[in-house]
Amino acid sequence: MKSETEEWLKISQEEYESAMVLLEKGLNRMVCYHAQQSVEKILKAILTERDIDFSRTHNILDLRNAVHSVGYEIQLTDEDSIFLNSIYRSRYPSAIGLIPSGEPTRADAEKAINIAQIVIESIESFKRER
Repeated sequence: MKSETEEWLKISQEEYESAMVLLEKGLNRMVCYHAQQSVEKILKAILTERDIDFSRTHNILDLRNAVHSVGYEIQLTDEDSIFLNSIYRSRYPSAIGLIPSGEPTRADAEKAINIAQIVIESIESFKRER
């Protein structure tokens, strides 16, 4: 595995672990942010390993589609990708109106963590094939 790929995966794991610690503290906004970042970095790791250029984007749906286009099936639905895209915006004040349902709830934070966990588990075969 390329060193850059390994670094993406390491940072992804740190993002996930940060989200878990923040969940214990009830910091839902930051849980959502770090869970989204964890998934984003996994997708970018796969693209990096496959020598696929990607734009500087935070759009999970676009990144997931790029991963699928190179033949790697990751456990991430359209619905979950769209959810992660929407909660990523929670890093801004809710008054700006970027998040459709207001400030993230505990349920939102738990959903984001669960999605990240599923994606992390789904890349175990990717790590082994290298």
